[in-house]
Amino acid sequence: MTPKVKILTVSRDSSLVTLLQRELNDGNYEIINTERCGVYLRDVVRAENPEFIILDIIMPSLDGIGTCLQIRQWTQTPIMMLSTWDTNGSTVRGLNLGSDSYLTEPFGMDVLKTRIEDTLKRTSITDPFYSLRASRN
Repeated sequence: MTPKVKILTVSRDSSLVTLLQRELNDGNYEIINTERCGVYLRDVVRAENPEFIILDIIMPSLDGIGTCLQIRQWTQTPIMMLSTWDTNGSTVRGLNLGSDSYLTEPFGMDVLKTRIEDTLKRTSITDPFYSLRASRN
């Protein structure tokens, strides 16, 4: 049996969180959500040890880009940003500031799952700590 990929979602959008939990909590993924940012988010990442992070770019206190920059200071876990911003500039900015993938809403679940899998494949090759994270599950 293949182990589930633990995905941490960081969002305060309850509709988005419900959608992700309903659609991704299947045989391949285990979804954990937090609304925390900053030091508290670091504690959640350390405690949960996710293999993938989905980060909502629109957040009330610190936006997703600022949160992504913080996350990159202490982990190389692959990050996908989700956004309602549909401009090439914001996509490029998100990718340049540390995210591994960027997806604009609305999106289909097949597209989201494909992006997650593609990002995991791409980052597992270049991330020397990926095998350590995966072996802990």
